Amino acid sequence: MQVYVKVLHFYLKSDKMEIQNEEKFIKGVESLINPMEVSNILFFQKFKRLLPSRIMKRFLYNASKKTPYIGFAIDPYSLFLFFRLNDIEYAKSLLPDRYDLAMTRLFADDEPDYYMGIGNLNTRASTFWGTRQEVYLIAKDKKTGLFSFIFIDILSNTIIALPTKGIADPNCARAIFTTNSKGEIFLDIQEDGTNRKLILTGSIKRGKMRRLDQPLWLMGNTSVGHCKRFSKGEDNPFAVIFDPAEVHEALDIPPEDIRITENTLFPGLAHPEISKAICFPFAQHYIADSPGIYTMVKDRDDIIRKYNRLADSEKFTTFSARTLVKQIFIGISVTILIAIFLLLIL
Repeated sequence: MQVYVKVLHFYLKSDKMEIQNEEKFIKGVESLINPMEVSNILFFQKFKRLLPSRIMKRFLYNASKKTPYIGFAIDPYSLFLFFRLNDIEYAKSLLPDRYDLAMTRLFADDEPDYYMGIGNLNTRASTFWGTRQEVYLIAKDKKTGLFSFIFIDILSNTIIALPTKGIADPNCARAIFTTNSKGEIFLDIQEDGTNRKLILTGSIKRGKMRRLDQPLWLMGNTSVGHCKRFSKGEDNPFAVIFDPAEVHEALDIPPEDIRITENTLFPGLAHPEISKAICFPFAQHYIADSPGIYTMVKDRDDIIRKYNRLADSEKFTTFSARTLVKQIFIGISVTILIAIFLLLIL
């Protein structure tokens, strides 16, 4: 506990660096989100079955070397639900060797506990656009000492980047997450292949803004990893660069205001009752590492330093459909030519 308090004190005192050009950064991220480019990559995604997965993954990583960042935005009212873990050993078994399951606070003045989190958001980027649900555990990276969000599941109606596959197909035809004028929320997400689902309704009207735990929400977003099933030995994390103010505070929603109708995502892993419900009532703008890239971030000042450098860069370029579609097109063309050649000689 003493170590945790010292770490928290460090983040509270680390205020030397300041964001210099927020408007330019936000406009830069937004300008990279082109619906037509997303349409292009979704179209070519249908042809990826013509190529071996290892080739697709190589194309993805080659594109990342040229453009090591992805710009994306999360629309207002993203909702994060946290459940206290019920089966600690089960949770540990999902983590790659690089990580240790960790207790953490969610808000700055909470008592630490073990959690499973479910993030629900509408997001858009130059390579994807849609509704996304992320299920994760919170761990400590043994190599860096940072808190880390570890994806143990991703459900979405748009394409998904995964270490094992490069780009995976959408896995949800039904993925609804929205709000209305009364401050009510509606969530209905179901995985196609398994029918695993999370359905809920609720209200965010009684939410109160509270300060979030910075070692988790700030530095944890610079150390994001994947579970064993997704990584299969490639447990390198990725980082997200953003304005620390975007995770400084959020709405603390009374858990009783969220009514879960059905939750079959991970039976037994966590208690069924919501422990914390957290809502960000504003848009968030991020620059994330492209697949296979990891930007090491030391501390809060380092995030701001990298943010300012990106905002001030003359050419604001990130990973986009164009960097990948050309390679996919060439790969498919070569595959077809080889097939025609083999037919002619046989």
